Order: sequence, then C-alpha cells, then structure tokens
Amino acid sequence: MMKAEQFELYPYYWICRCLGIFCIEYDPRRARFRLHRSIVCYAMHVAMQIYLISCMVILVSFWTFCFNSAMTATGNHYERFVLFSAIVIQFVQNAWLLWLQTLQINVVRQVELYKRKYLMGRRLKLPQRLFLVLVFFNIIYFSNFLNACFTDWLANISALFKFSTIGFLLRALTSSFIQGIYVSLIHVIRHLLKANQAQLTALVHQLQQPKRSCSAILRLRACLDMHDRLLVLCTDEVSVVYGFSIWLCMLFSSLDASSILYIIMVTDTNNSLWEHIFKSLIWLSPTIMTAATALFSDTVHVQANKTAKILAKIPRTGSGLDKMVEKFLLKNLRQQPILTAYGFFALDKSTLFKLFTAIFTYMVILVQFKEMENSTKSLQKA
Repeated sequence: MMKAEQFELYPYYWICRCLGIFCIEYDPRRARFRLHRSIVCYAMHVAMQIYLISCMVILVSFWTFCFNSAMTATGNHYERFVLFSAIVIQFVQNAWLLWLQTLQINVVRQVELYKRKYLMGRRLKLPQRLFLVLVFFNIIYFSNFLNACFTDWLANISALFKFSTIGFLLRALTSSFIQGIYVSLIHVIRHLLKANQAQLTALVHQLQQPKRSCSAILRLRACLDMHDRLLVLCTDEVSVVYGFSIWLCMLFSSLDASSILYIIMVTDTNNSLWEHIFKSLIWLSPTIMTAATALFSDTVHVQANKTAKILAKIPRTGSGLDKMVEKFLLKNLRQQPILTAYGFFALDKSTLFKLFTAIFTYMVILVQFKEMENSTKSLQKA
C-alpha cells in the first residue's frame, strides 16, 4: 500500500503512463518510482504516435474544408495551421519524453530522496490540489470543444475529419499533466531550498557568536553543497527533460491564443457579455496555464536568491570561512538562469512578456492580412 506522501506525483505519472507518454510507474514494495519498460506501454505510445500522424494526413487532405466565411482566407488558413501545429508539437513532445525517460526517472528519484531526507515526510498539498484543478479544467475544456466544434464548427463535415480533431484535445490533456509534473517538482525543489535556508539561518546565528564551533562550519558547508546540488538538478536535468516541452507549450500557446483572439474579434455571437468572456477564458485556459507554469518557475529563482542574503549576515574574521562564503557568493553572482526552456530563454516573469509580445505580433499580422484581403475584395467588386 502506498504511503500518503507518494500520492503527490503518482496520479500524474499514472495518467501519462496510460497515455503511453513514458514507462514510469510507482513500485509500492520499494516505495519508489521506477522505469518499467513494458510492451503495453510501448504499444500505447506507438498507437498514439500513429494516430497523431494519421491526424496530420487527414488535416492536410481536408485543409480547405469547413472554412469560416466570417474570416478571411488568411484567418482560415492560420486556424487550420494551429490545429496542425498542435498535433505536430504533441508528436514531438511524446517522442522527446519517451527518449529522455531514463533521465526523468533520475530527476524524480533525486527529488524524492531529498524530500524524505530534508522535509521529513512532509506532505505537500499543492500537487494534489493542482491535479484536481487540471482534471476539472480538462473536463470543462473538452466539453466546450465538443459542444462548439462538433455541433457548430464541424457540424457539416466528414466524420473522419472530426475524428482527427481529437488530436487537438489530446495535446491539451497531455501537455496539462506534463506541466503539472513540472510544477509539482519545482514546488518540491522550492520547499527544499526553503528548508535548507532555514538551517542556514540557524547556523548563521551560531556563527555570529564569538566562539565558532567546527561542527557549525561543517554543517554550513553541507548546506551550501545542498544548495548547489539543487541548482544543478534544475539547470542540468529538469531544464533538459521538461524545458523543451515547456518551450513547445510556449510556442503553441502563442499560436493558439492569437488564433482564438482573432476568431473572437471577427465572429459575431448572440451571447451575453459574461457568457462571451467565460467561453473565451475556457478557450484560453491552456495558454493561461502555460503562462502560470512559467510564472511559477520564477519562485525558484526568488527562493534561491535568498541564500546570498542569509550568508551576507555572517561577520568577516579573515578565516577560511570567509573564503568559502565569498567563493560561494561569487559563483552565484555569475549563476546562469536556473530554469530555462531548453536554453532558449529563462523561465521567469520575463517569459510572460515574451509570450504576450508573440501573441500581439501574430494578431497584428492577421489583422493586416484581413485588411488587405478586404481591400482587394472591395476593388474587385468595384
């Protein structure tokens, strides 16, 4: 029987394993996650990838079907390109996560080990609450998609094409739980940094006394080593495994959000203002979640920077302790971004600006093409 604290990550990995994303499962006998390469898991992965490839073929074959007359040709082609991009990005993301599942299980085991050792079996509430939120919003998003697309947008189109659009929903489902795993891991790492800094604060108070014990200095060194190990885990492993997936989510979110905003702008509806806003927020929920993921990553940067402020309180005496602290501070001043989107950019508050800038840029381009096409049609009629 699993311990209560193991339920924090277990639901995420269970869903991803059922979807064939990777072969990571929880072993209740050893009370740890393990990499269990089974034929069923790989069969699910192959089936998912084949389905996504078939969706790409169908979308290309039915590319001009069911174009919205309210939009320009550019808007229709852009909307179809967003659907196609969703499936391509999900195909790449699935292959990437399966390829790096060995590195991923190492990340999970290290985080679990540090959590048991330094958080003393503390049960974190955010992963479970986040899981319930993701389930709720996925149900709402799926219902809204099926209602809007299958009864309105795709009402008069081939059932084969309708079947292919489910790939768009799979992208939203899979990416949401992948981001959920990432946020949960980051949440644990932030608490590990916080617990480590609590020990540092107590040690600094001891080192401020006239007599310094050797044991306090050794514990201080251990705390600094722990800080470095957590940052290396984030920069070298977490950013590699999940950074590329987050970058793909950011890339698609900029396309998806601009397409949705463009459709809202050019399409007239009989809905009330609040109903219009509510449905718009549902459509934009994957983009909002991706932006929240980037914003949550910034909490690790903020927490890590507090270590330097704690060490600055240690009085200087010209001993070897001063050199150790100065070396640590100098190294952290030159510290590269802790969490990155596979090195493309840092995942922090500035990421939101980059995302909104990309959405605004795409919107401007779409509006310009819309005005050009309307002008061309007016000239042709004249």
